[in-house]
Amino acid sequence: MTLRPVLGAGLARAFGLGGSQALVRLVCGFVSIKVSAVYLGPSGLALVAQLNTFVTLCQGLLGSGLNTAVVRVGAEVRDDRARLTRLLGTAARLTLVLAVGLALLLAVLAPWVADWLLHDASLAWVMVLAGAAVAAVMVNGLLVSALNGVGDMGRVVGSNVIVTVLSLAIFAPACWLWGLHGGLVGSIVTYLVALPVTAWCLAGSTRLSWPLFKGAFDATEARRIAGFYPMLLAHAVLTPLSMLLVRDAAATGLTLDAAGHWQAAWRLSEVYTQIITTSVSLYFMPRLGQLAGDAPRLRAEVLRTLAVAVAVTAVLALVIGLLRVTVVRWVFAPSFAPVAEIMPWQLAGDVLKMGAWTLGFVLVSQVRTGWYVLLEVLVPALFYGGVVLLMPRLGVQGVSVAYALASACHLLLAAVALRGLLWTVPARAPDEDSR
Repeated sequence: MTLRPVLGAGLARAFGLGGSQALVRLVCGFVSIKVSAVYLGPSGLALVAQLNTFVTLCQGLLGSGLNTAVVRVGAEVRDDRARLTRLLGTAARLTLVLAVGLALLLAVLAPWVADWLLHDASLAWVMVLAGAAVAAVMVNGLLVSALNGVGDMGRVVGSNVIVTVLSLAIFAPACWLWGLHGGLVGSIVTYLVALPVTAWCLAGSTRLSWPLFKGAFDATEARRIAGFYPMLLAHAVLTPLSMLLVRDAAATGLTLDAAGHWQAAWRLSEVYTQIITTSVSLYFMPRLGQLAGDAPRLRAEVLRTLAVAVAVTAVLALVIGLLRVTVVRWVFAPSFAPVAEIMPWQLAGDVLKMGAWTLGFVLVSQVRTGWYVLLEVLVPALFYGGVVLLMPRLGVQGVSVAYALASACHLLLAAVALRGLLWTVPARAPDEDSR
């Protein structure tokens, strides 16, 4: 017996490919966590996380809307080569202008950004490198999104697996040899190596070729890409920003080690939930684009994907929750023992968040800008506000409690926003009823 009849062929394939990729990331992620815990300690782990979050913030600020548009619209027009060429040519030009501009800006502002983000202005050179990393990540994101949009999931997975292994091979020795500085530089270099790997994978694709990215700039495609930005900007800016603020609040309100303990719990969540996020990301947005005009099948696809994502997350969270003391002892170092106390609320928040995250794809696909932006503003605000209120009473555990409560609100409001799709069975078209 297989899961194909339950999941559907597309989702089953995505979970097969995504599961393979996630397994590699899971192993490499645990090794990376262990190395960080041993050689960087809680405070070093928190600073490396700040740098990575900043890179994510910058890339998301400029590239998230563009990448989502390439996946969503690319899936819709992938059989129309002329239209696809206009889309990718326009996206490529926008990406290069934004990437180079941001890299130059970070090079100028490096001392001030280093002082704010890493609490050490002498690390300005790290921020200059981070600017180059953001540019590489943006171009890499465009290539991966294009491959995903045309349905070449195998190439996407292959690229991600190679990059994951190379990243660990760079990051772990850097931490071992040079401590915190090695961890910071190692994190940046992993972003830089991803681009040539993805370019190599794209060169062998039968569904995508380099000439498609040389299409002329098209104002109509640019406007369509821009239509995704109001939603994705809110997500790209406010979610990482809330993480920066929460981490800083824990470091200043408690200690930098306490911030590192919460970051360890969060990092563990990131590692195991990659099994779901990787699989769903490969499949869901392109599938939503394909079913945009078929309401009954769209509803069935959304409900099935939502149920699978939440169920798989719940099972994994339950196992980790029951074994959390052993997991923390094995994955981290003795100084991370308090992480086990943080985990139950963190895991509950993960299950709720995964449901909200899945519905977020639907809001983006349907361009439900008002609701999406509202949630992306409200939920981080609730998270940070909950931290401010609960942390003085509950200590670092208050951060995870605030996360779970914010995730519950996110899921509830996302379901309300999509009530017409989730709770109302769309009428079939007349030609379907007559069959």
